[in-house]
Amino acid sequence: MNLPAAKYHLRHLPPWLLLSLLIASPPATAQADHVLANFDEDDSIVMNSMTHKGQTTIVKDAPADGNMSAAKTLVDADASASDFFGTGYNIDTTDLSGTMEIRFWIKTDSESNFNFQIHSPDNHVSAFRFSTLGVAGKWQQVSAAVESFDVPQWSAGKADWSAVERWQLTAFGSGPYDGKYIIVDQVVCVGNKTTRTGNENGVIQRGGPIHFRQRLKDKKPKTPPAGFRSLFDGETLAGWYPQPRIPVPQYPGAEFKWRLQGEALEAAVKNTGRWTVEDGAIVGGQEPPASGKGAYLVSRETFGDFELMMDMKPDWKTDSGFLIRTLPGGSPGMQILVDHRPQGGIGGFYGNGLAGVHGMPFAIDAEYDKKGNPLRMIAASTDSERVELTEKTRSILTYGADVESFLNVWKFGQWNTVKVRCQGRIPVITTWVNDMKVAVLDMKQVEWANYDAEACAKLQGRKGHISLEVHDTPSNHWLGKDRWWPGAVVRWKNIFIRELDSEPQDNAR
Repeated sequence: MNLPAAKYHLRHLPPWLLLSLLIASPPATAQADHVLANFDEDDSIVMNSMTHKGQTTIVKDAPADGNMSAAKTLVDADASASDFFGTGYNIDTTDLSGTMEIRFWIKTDSESNFNFQIHSPDNHVSAFRFSTLGVAGKWQQVSAAVESFDVPQWSAGKADWSAVERWQLTAFGSGPYDGKYIIVDQVVCVGNKTTRTGNENGVIQRGGPIHFRQRLKDKKPKTPPAGFRSLFDGETLAGWYPQPRIPVPQYPGAEFKWRLQGEALEAAVKNTGRWTVEDGAIVGGQEPPASGKGAYLVSRETFGDFELMMDMKPDWKTDSGFLIRTLPGGSPGMQILVDHRPQGGIGGFYGNGLAGVHGMPFAIDAEYDKKGNPLRMIAASTDSERVELTEKTRSILTYGADVESFLNVWKFGQWNTVKVRCQGRIPVITTWVNDMKVAVLDMKQVEWANYDAEACAKLQGRKGHISLEVHDTPSNHWLGKDRWWPGAVVRWKNIFIRELDSEPQDNAR
């Protein structure tokens, strides 16, 4: 999709009047916050231009933490903005290379995907994707970390941040945009990450569904429970390394030939996802967003028998969780499911490369409002065309919680604690969510096509890695985008482990 820079200027004024925006400080002072635009004066919109016909005015509608006024762009009713609409501002060529983050306030009646775009000469563009799904008509502050900007396919390449000549907001994917409005206020460049504060409610959008940043008071990591130690320092990815999510043989000894060859194979092997640390949490997403390419973040340490717990906050429509006792590539291994999507299972199991052993006691979905926004989690319908919960996935478990009990403890859109105990050479694996036992899988008792307990135990070894998962979204999969919504992310924090003594009979083998 081509999302060009704006071309319709509001009005043509002499050059001496074209001083509309407060732009970045010189490089010597780039580490201080500075205002890119604040719309205090009527002439602060003279450099506005749009991709389609519309009108921009100064309005007395601004966020509580903003100024008295803001810039409102109203798309003409006959603008024919069917696929996208952009409004932005040309500025004198400016060095923003010291910027770590751009924060701005936005209010719009469009529930849509958006790009915040930075332009440099010759159509070089970097874009930060976010969404206004579920927050139409409300002021929200968006925080766009420079490291999270992508290069749009329609651009000539990455923007030169030392020679920025335009910034633009572009709505796309939910048109038509005729008659819609976009209000923006206080576009601020932040030169030092330590100055990040966010808005009072901690809301941040980063694409697809709505994402929520935790409040400052919640940033301090928890203290590990007695006997546990932390695997994540809350600030860096030390102790972890990224890996591409590439297919593995379905079971030990299975024939395997990957369909990708040549350059496609080389590109897939190099894609290790997007892994960042934001506000004390590991954030994982596809790279680039909506690319359909998955990845793992793998612990450098290996573990045998253990109890592992972590707090997770997945966006709706993500297929995630974590794998235990994996090989160095992040898989094969047993996945602890956090499939936060239609027909998903949470606290269940899937054996990646372990014959696809699949155990789950229930399946979940979401209740939506009339606009398609998720409101709360519910039990998945058993009448759907495709279902993952079957008698087989239930019966393979030696224990399984009922869905109503789970729904009573799961906090939709908030942090939830997932815990697993893995014990034995051929292990018994138990899961809990928010202290409620969810499922038990005894790998010695599993009866499943092509599953060989001894062969799988030999493949995994007595110890293995822990890998956090961002799932891929194959174009031919029946779930489609419901498996990983474009721009969605999953967050992990407070990752604690307690190693357990191996059983005597295991040590003898």
